Amino acid sequence: MAEANALGYRLVQRSVRPPRAMTLVCSGGDWRADVLRMVECYARTWGGDGHGLIACSPEGEVAEPFWRLAEAFDADHWAVFARTGRGLQMSDPQAYEAQLSAYVEGWSRANDVDEARARRMLEPQLLSSGARMVVPQELGDRIRRRMAPLASAQVAVTAEFRADEAPPHRLVDMCGLTFQPARITGLDVDGMPPAVQLLVAARAGLVAPGHLARLRERGEVDHATIPVDREDLAPVLRYAWTGQPETGTGFTQQEFLDDLPLAQSRLGCSWFATFDAHGDSEPLVVICGDSAEDFCYAYTRQRVVGDAHWLPVGPDPEDLSPQLHTELMKLLYDLAVPPVSARTLLLSSLTLDEDQLHEVRDQLLATPWGRMAASGSPGRLDVQVCDPADLPVRRRLHLLDKAHVGHILHEPFLGTDQARNVEIPLPGEAAGAQPDSCRWQVDVLDPKAVLPARWALNDVITADGTSWGVRSSTSGISIDSHGRIFTVTGTSLAQLLVQVRLRLPTARQVFSTLLAGAGITLEESDKGRYTRRMIELWGDFAALAADLKEGPAANLLSGWISAGKRPGRVYQDRKYLTLADVRTITGGSEEGTRQLLDGYLQRSIATRGLLLTCGQCVGTAFYRLEDIGAHFRCQRCRQHNPIVRSAWKGQELEPQWYYGLDEVAYQGLRSNVQVPILALAALAEPAHSFQHMPEAVVRRDGYPDLEVDLWAIVDGRIVIGEAKISDRLEQTKHAEARRCAALRGLVDELSADEFVMATTGSAWDRRTETLVNEKIAPAAKVTWLTNLR
Repeated sequence: MAEANALGYRLVQRSVRPPRAMTLVCSGGDWRADVLRMVECYARTWGGDGHGLIACSPEGEVAEPFWRLAEAFDADHWAVFARTGRGLQMSDPQAYEAQLSAYVEGWSRANDVDEARARRMLEPQLLSSGARMVVPQELGDRIRRRMAPLASAQVAVTAEFRADEAPPHRLVDMCGLTFQPARITGLDVDGMPPAVQLLVAARAGLVAPGHLARLRERGEVDHATIPVDREDLAPVLRYAWTGQPETGTGFTQQEFLDDLPLAQSRLGCSWFATFDAHGDSEPLVVICGDSAEDFCYAYTRQRVVGDAHWLPVGPDPEDLSPQLHTELMKLLYDLAVPPVSARTLLLSSLTLDEDQLHEVRDQLLATPWGRMAASGSPGRLDVQVCDPADLPVRRRLHLLDKAHVGHILHEPFLGTDQARNVEIPLPGEAAGAQPDSCRWQVDVLDPKAVLPARWALNDVITADGTSWGVRSSTSGISIDSHGRIFTVTGTSLAQLLVQVRLRLPTARQVFSTLLAGAGITLEESDKGRYTRRMIELWGDFAALAADLKEGPAANLLSGWISAGKRPGRVYQDRKYLTLADVRTITGGSEEGTRQLLDGYLQRSIATRGLLLTCGQCVGTAFYRLEDIGAHFRCQRCRQHNPIVRSAWKGQELEPQWYYGLDEVAYQGLRSNVQVPILALAALAEPAHSFQHMPEAVVRRDGYPDLEVDLWAIVDGRIVIGEAKISDRLEQTKHAEARRCAALRGLVDELSADEFVMATTGSAWDRRTETLVNEKIAPAAKVTWLTNLR
């Protein structure tokens, strides 16, 4: 216990960023108007350019591809967009006026009030009232099960955006900052088709009347817009898809671009990309379809992965499609064809079927740039149709405060608990006009111990029990700067900032916490105890795994537990080896053999001793060096015997040194603990962050015990699995099906990301593969490992 709580230092990275939100937008009705209003709301929110959108049905149902994207996005807050009278007034003034007139007329008649007075009384109510989206309990449960928002156990979607209003609580209103822009720029695309308006708004943003009026209350603000007509469509599309305008257009000046609404929402922040040596070979993605689902997926994917382009395929009364196809294909050809890179182009959609996507592919390849790409001159572009569920999703882009990006800190920890409070740095440029009008997130990441982003862990990642305002995110432990539960009006900024000490829980604590809510407990199995003790003997997991892989050390360990009598001598079912035996088994030099044995002796993995025979009962046994002196005491009859020539066998004039394996290591290897260790090592090899725990038994009232071999957290992903020397999980189909069903239940309770099937054999039995794919694969990615050595 003292060692577990010893003071040590961890190398952590600290970054600062605006709060990040994901908003649900209803796909029914006039969704385009709702999206435009949401873009206005994001433009008024600090960090709004980094927020995401998800389209859902009026019943709150979300298409499956959005969930993987949402997990990678990792929102601090979930919100909904509420349709209000003000939103209707902005998008369709005539419909709003008709609704208001009917409302006023009926009310004034019923209450005997003149219509002018009734209008003054009722219009403010109509402007602010509307139909709030009802979030189903199932949706909130799934958010908490797979992600870790700052939310309560009862409500996962905590915020609500409304047209032309300030952002909700815990998000930052740009009008509440000290920042006062001299101007806000924009592209006037009102004369363009709706699809083009959405494309431009997604890149540039929009400023709402209330936003502009609020800024002008504090000072003069110029709203400078450039009108764009059909002749400018090509450069406008290129800018909307890439953010890079062509030279010669009327909006190429960097000052103009910096004053666009979404650009201003990035105050003091910039987009940073995670380094990836293979990033240039990542596919380009085009999301096709003129629907809320397709637009929102492309919008959010662009802010998570990058290089996602929306192609509004649908009814085309304005004959826009040919130009859209041509301009997009020109752009993609420049991005994907060598010598720049060799990148596959994936066409996908949440609403179009495969035949429709192939039709889009044919139309793209029929353009001049498509024909050039298909001909292979100067380079061939591989255009494929892809199901959205198969699109690669991995977060590459991060909107961070430029003054605090990945700062390296040496932080003191007592075991898993931080020894001092986290320092909350101030953003580089964003500052609140009032102490509570600007808040931000501080991400603290131990690159070697990335935690899963799961809501259940929010309660165990602080050392002082302060869980409110702290969450387990994909970027480390994320702290709300103003995350104190109680504050007093008039408190200074320094007093408002949260004080918290972090805890980086072990893998066992993580798994136990995730399962506790379902009434499930974990108990270390016999093999788990052997594994833990072996790791202690070897010093760490990596050293143990290295010795178990094919090589001299693995040969020696196998020799100690082998049933054959040669080389070595067997007594009481244990094998003991001489130095010459060890050299024979390992095939190494005498010096290399000596170094290997000395290392094992120093760590108590092996024991040096003598094989001696009792003069009274003639019992032969191994006696460790520390248990003998001038005499030895027989292990069977307890007789004291002198160590003389008659006490050892053989012709040697001096007794021969023998080496035996530690008993726990012997039992562990006989129990095949090397199989899960080798499987875990295979998972750890490509990972940046890896934590694990030994084999454990899952216990739940009313259910049989379930022993599971593999438990790991790999780069923040939850991985469990089975590791066997055979090619089946169970001998009979019925027993194997029952085990697969139990494992599927565990996958669901853990919200596991991956399930591993590992074996020392060359392949898994077909029956086993079929059962695992039927029962477990729908809930988690299944990875098959074979030939573990």
